[in-house]
Amino acid sequence: MARLSVYLPPFAGDYAGACSVLFGLDCLVIVIDAGCCTRNYVEYDEIRWARRRKSTFSAQLRTMDAVLGDDARIIEQTLEAADALRPSCIALVGTPVPAIVGMDLAGMAREIEATCGVPAMGLPTTGFESYEQGASLALATLCRRFAAAGEGAPARSVGARVRVNLLGALPQDFIADDALAQLESALVESGVELVLSTAGDYALEDVRAAATADASLAVSWSGLAAGRLLERRFGVPLLATCPMGAGGADDVARALRALREGGVSDVEATAASETSGDQVLLVGDQVAMNSLRFALRRRLARRGVQRFMRVASFFALDPALSEPGDLALDGEAALVRFAEEHPRLACAVDPLMCRVPGIGEGPLLEVVHGAVSSTLFADRALGYTQEAFEEALETFVDRMCS
Repeated sequence: MARLSVYLPPFAGDYAGACSVLFGLDCLVIVIDAGCCTRNYVEYDEIRWARRRKSTFSAQLRTMDAVLGDDARIIEQTLEAADALRPSCIALVGTPVPAIVGMDLAGMAREIEATCGVPAMGLPTTGFESYEQGASLALATLCRRFAAAGEGAPARSVGARVRVNLLGALPQDFIADDALAQLESALVESGVELVLSTAGDYALEDVRAAATADASLAVSWSGLAAGRLLERRFGVPLLATCPMGAGGADDVARALRALREGGVSDVEATAASETSGDQVLLVGDQVAMNSLRFALRRRLARRGVQRFMRVASFFALDPALSEPGDLALDGEAALVRFAEEHPRLACAVDPLMCRVPGIGEGPLLEVVHGAVSSTLFADRALGYTQEAFEEALETFVDRMCS
């Protein structure tokens, strides 16, 4: 019962994260389910679906398909769809049923590719993990399969503009209206040329070119695995941060240029936070909340104030990006306990978390997280690079200092 949720709903599943990574690609996505997981993804986890459709289909598994392991029907129907739609690639995305019965999605993908010649991938998501795990798997699989620094590849850039892979930009983390487009625009205006970006439309050629970029920018945890793969295989340095507030994109662009020149990024270099006294809890994706922590520290430092800031997450935490005191929340009970131990806690959370006793009683910064609250608060979500978010940051700091 330790993971029983009374106040919070189930979070976006790993299959949803995988599908969201593939949304901008000309990819035929087959979700291996009875229909419910696909419906959950398109109705609750993918806000872009309301504006345009993509070729994402349910395998419509029947009981006997699962019991008898009838892969042939799925393969046949996938081949028919590929012949009709002519996609650049095909992805078979797992859900709880194929995970439980042991369907060999990778083997099915190999058979499909051998038959029709279209590159196919089997993504063994299970529905038992949250969205960032599936997104990480899908993006890393794409880069492992297609990224290549072959002959004729463009040379690394010089000068003011820096060629960058924008990794991990997903609607589950950036649910505000046009937040993904605004993120791309802010970076481009700051001197960044996007090679591969999961924030919008992209092609397999962009994935191939990712190996030639000057640097990779992971704006969420889900971009780390692909970024590290590109760094390990092709020497593309990785920066894990998210532009936050006024001037955030300029700071990130400077850091990316420093990485290109072989330097060390100081985009989040700051004096150590206090480890006692008034605490601030930042709950969400680790990379975004780390960037928010830096942005708040910088604004507090201008006023000669320090706070002990903890990043906490119900999702994955990378030890290399964690500070002492950061919290891996294994269930909502952990958040309830922390709030009980710290009355009138200042926090930055999704508005839905204010249902948890003790959260929202102190200074509050709303950070809408689509993986938590779906579209419930999308109309009041703010993009991290918007002026309105800068105003919200300043108001939050004012309340903490009052």
